[in-house]
Amino acid sequence: MPIQLNDYEITWYMDEIRMHGMCAEMEYHQLDKLLQDDRSRQTRLVWFALTAFLSHAAMMSKYLDPIGKDEVRAVRKDTLRQLLGVAAKSEVLPRDARDNVEHFDERVDGWVGTDNQSILESVLPNRAAYQYLRIEKKRVRRVLLLNEMIFISEKRDQSKFELDLASLHAEVKRIGDAADSWINTKSPYHFIAPR
Repeated sequence: MPIQLNDYEITWYMDEIRMHGMCAEMEYHQLDKLLQDDRSRQTRLVWFALTAFLSHAAMMSKYLDPIGKDEVRAVRKDTLRQLLGVAAKSEVLPRDARDNVEHFDERVDGWVGTDNQSILESVLPNRAAYQYLRIEKKRVRRVLLLNEMIFISEKRDQSKFELDLASLHAEVKRIGDAADSWINTKSPYHFIAPR
């Protein structure tokens, strides 16, 4: 008999998605605050906030695009995407950002034994500054283009990828809000813990 999630089971997933959506929202606002302040723009605090935001977005992605093909995961994916209105082209689904955060050690491993001694980690004002630095010749740990809110890093194969943080933030917020709405209107649970 095919698996079908009941509302109790769906609540378990929705509550996790809601929590990660709230945490991602807090970290994105912290990131924005740090970027607006000249004293903090080029500090590690920016990367802490960005990594935390991406980690929470990655957790949401795991619930909506699980790795593995067992029946529960497939049903979960289809059910949650349908209930939360997550399209196949949703900004939260691509794995580049998720892999970058979760497997960053593999990027560093890829730098071992190379002659390239330029590894860039910086907030740059715009794409012109990025192009001026001839980034294609350098390893990129983390770059943020401030005027576009574009995060640039490397994939496993050392190629660069770009992530539109504003679009990802909007989708993460929308999904988190949709999970919260579902819990408030459809969940059979009566929560006694803080919401």
